[in-house]
Amino acid sequence: MKICIGDSRANAVIMEKIWRFRHQQFVERRGWQALRKSDRREIDQFDHDCAIHFSVLKNDTVIGYSRLLPTVQPHLLSTVYPQIMRGQKWPRSHDVFEWTRWAVASGDEKIDGVPVSRVLMIGLMEFCRVAGITSLIGETHPKLINTLRANGWQTHILSEPSIFENELVVPLEVIPSSAPQTF
Repeated sequence: MKICIGDSRANAVIMEKIWRFRHQQFVERRGWQALRKSDRREIDQFDHDCAIHFSVLKNDTVIGYSRLLPTVQPHLLSTVYPQIMRGQKWPRSHDVFEWTRWAVASGDEKIDGVPVSRVLMIGLMEFCRVAGITSLIGETHPKLINTLRANGWQTHILSEPSIFENELVVPLEVIPSSAPQTF
């Protein structure tokens, strides 16, 4: 797993691969047309110097990706769709981040027999423990909650599920397990 903080020149090659992977996953595969750009790169206002990018690579190709955003700065839940909280407050602190743009190239892709989705989830969990991140907030389809729990995350639903742009979404907080996870 490769971890990049911000969009620095030192990370230019991997970030270019990430932008193109995100376009493929979120625009082409999931149909999020509002993100479509002619350069086929998915970059948004939250890809700033404090964003933490996680990529899983296989043969120098991005096959998994996720991003963490500090909640003490504008992030998706605070800026793009706070209405899904239905007036409720969300955790906001220097040790709480928002988990966004989670994607894997293929559901059956594996690294040494381990699903890429698990590599990404456990890698993020280990990073959180080392970095002092106590919890993550996010917005996801309710069916992903069981997957998070099966991979060692404690989950707390922050508000009732909502329909946002024709998709069911639930805001939640996830807390990394205190015990190391194994593959």
